[in-house]
Amino acid sequence: MQKVIIPELADKQTDHYLTKKGYEVLTVPDPDEAAILATAPDVAGIMMFVAPFPNDLYDKLPNLKILARYGVGYDSIDADFAATKGVWVTNTPGANAVSVAESTVTDILILAKHSFTVSTLMRAGKQAEGKQIQGSELAGKTVGIVGYGHIGQAVAKMLSGFGVRTLIYNRTKRDTQYGQFVDLETLLKQSDYVTLHVAAVPATIGMIGEKELAMMKPTASLINLARGTVVDENALIKALKNHQIASAALDVFQQEPLPSNSPLFDLDNVFLTPHNGSVTNEAGRNMAMTAAKMIDEVLSGQKPEFAVNSPKL
Repeated sequence: MQKVIIPELADKQTDHYLTKKGYEVLTVPDPDEAAILATAPDVAGIMMFVAPFPNDLYDKLPNLKILARYGVGYDSIDADFAATKGVWVTNTPGANAVSVAESTVTDILILAKHSFTVSTLMRAGKQAEGKQIQGSELAGKTVGIVGYGHIGQAVAKMLSGFGVRTLIYNRTKRDTQYGQFVDLETLLKQSDYVTLHVAAVPATIGMIGEKELAMMKPTASLINLARGTVVDENALIKALKNHQIASAALDVFQQEPLPSNSPLFDLDNVFLTPHNGSVTNEAGRNMAMTAAKMIDEVLSGQKPEFAVNSPKL
């Protein structure tokens, strides 16, 4: 019986799918290096959250055949190196698209209405002060979507009901009725809200830096629910401190959890959430089930549907 390690949460979300498929399922809170080695060095498949998977770990797991990401991004795993070790890496494209898109639109509205600031003042007994803060309507504004995969497309579709003008930047153009494709510079210069939905790959690391932030309107806001590394965090902090841009909503960071001494905590024009834009019951079930099916496909001798590498078998 082949062994698989999966998060306890995912086992519940899939109603013990892999056990029913005949595997020996071993659950841990979060499959990081220490938990994996302590649980089953002879494991054949692992479902991963976002813990890093070091390249030197493969040689300690001789039976490993698949690392199935519970989620879309896989920047915590060197998929190309995994391929040289004969290990499939998979993800769950689209499984969390609706949840992340809804979180994105929520963040845009929070920034537009200054909702967090108003609520904070009210809770502090400053209702009169909070009542004086004026928000903005989203209707008539321009929203720029950087990255037009499953999540970017879902954001554009949701925003279509708000009466916004939508600009889209993507490496390849796709047919859409929900926006206009433009180059990145045009998007940055014209958008009132810039929302990022790209994968963290070499071409996108640091793609929003000092130069790009300088292109944005001083009244514009940046929303990032992609990966922290696609933004130069120090440049963003400087831009927010100097009010070079109006505000930001951030769900992802260069270091996670965000260190308690991060200057971002001291800024009153940034809305922070702890990388939970996809944390919903529905997205969790979708991601867990898709990842479980990828493990089953590989361990039953099939090519996984959502592979992100091509192992040398």
